[in-house]
Order: sequence, then structure tokens, then C-alpha cells
Amino acid sequence: MIVKNVLIADENEYIRKAIIEKFENSFDSVHHFVFFEAADGEEALNKIGENSIHVAIIDTNLPKISGFEVLRTIKKSSVKAHIPVILLSSNIHRATRAKAYELGAIGVIPKPFSTLEVYNMVRSLLYTQDEYLHINEVVHLISFLNEMANEHIIVVPKIIDEFLSEYFVSYHFLALNDTTKEVIYNRGFDEYEIKKVIGCLNDEDRINSSSYSIIKLNNKEETYYFIFKILNDNKRLILLKKVLELWSELNDR
Repeated sequence: MIVKNVLIADENEYIRKAIIEKFENSFDSVHHFVFFEAADGEEALNKIGENSIHVAIIDTNLPKISGFEVLRTIKKSSVKAHIPVILLSSNIHRATRAKAYELGAIGVIPKPFSTLEVYNMVRSLLYTQDEYLHINEVVHLISFLNEMANEHIIVVPKIIDEFLSEYFVSYHFLALNDTTKEVIYNRGFDEYEIKKVIGCLNDEDRINSSSYSIIKLNNKEETYYFIFKILNDNKRLILLKKVLELWSELNDR
């Protein structure tokens, strides 16, 4: 499942809990939701600054810093501007909606509202997000991997795992040194599986035809294997694997 971090910023705790309850009681076979709550605009900005938020639901009438100002701050940030923001507002005048869209909101839901409406809007948005891997993410990932691999190949699996963990809860990942058979990184593999994988390293067709996928990397006369156990057939993971395979080919040249 794909992890999606959702920020809900509203002074009213009941409203925050009602939205969360709607998500938790609705079936979604693709997404695993993690919620961050904020009771005022200052707290909302702190939560956004400290976490990787995939969508923000923000009331326009927040204490300390208004929802409009929170939205304005998000959209002025070079790091956080990509976060889609849905505004909740008890003021449904045309000028309010115009201001929201001018500042960069993707939707405005009038209060009082149905939690189903909020859920459906967020879910539709997230399915659109899932359809592709943002080009900036790919560029930054490959650039960072190239920089790290030259001198610090051991930290590369950790970088990849941190990237994956922002989007998935259902994958296993193993990194091995082919010469020494040393495990340099492990997420989810037990000892039996590790022995099984090592026994299959010389038969890539065999390992790729199973539930495993393997990427081979050559670095400073050493060979490393990155082995993924695919627990769901998700487009984002498939595309990431293709990016890593391309990076592997570039390292061989």
C-alpha cells in the first residue's frame, strides 16, 4: 500500500476527528493514511515543515495564522509549494473562492460539509498523484545517488529505502556485497530468505521470475545487488525500479 500523509488543520477537534474517522472507516485498497492534526495556523506550518505531507486540508479561519496565510506560505516555499491544499470555509461567497484559487488551493469545501465529500476529493487527488513519479523526484534521486555512490556506496540503500518508505508500507529490500556476501542493508528479509536469495544470485532469471526483483550495481571493482520483494504491483514502484536500472547502466559506462 502507498503511504499518504494527510494534514488536517481546524480549530474544532470534532471536525478533525470526524474527517479522520471517515477515512479510517472507508475501504481503500491502495492507500495507507497517516494523519497529522493542527489546531491553529502556526501548528499547521510547523507540521508541514517537519513532515512530508501529501495533501493538506485547512480551515480558512484558523487562530494565530489564518488558513489563507498558511496557503500563501506553502505556495511561496520552494520545497513545499507542490503540496495540494483543500480549504474548508464557512464563507462561501464568490470572492472567498476566487481568493482561494488565486493563492493556489485545488478546492474549496463550504462548511458545514459532508465528510464523504472531503474523502472523495482527497482520494481523487491522490489517485492522480499516483499515476506518475514527479520528474523532480527522479532528477534529485539520480543526482544524489550518483554523488553518494562514488564515495559512499554503503549509504545508497538507506537513501533508496527512505525514498520508498514515503510511499509504501508493503515492500522488502535487501542490499548485498556480491564478493563478501555481506548484507549491507535489510528491510524485511528473514535469515532463510537471505540464504535463498544468495543462492539465486548467479541465476538472475530464476530470481526475477519469482516474487523478487534484482538490480546489479558495479562500483570500484565491487559488485552489489539490490533485491526487492514486490508485495504489490504498483506503478510508482515499477517506475522507480526502472530509474534505478537506468542509474545502474550509467554506472557501468
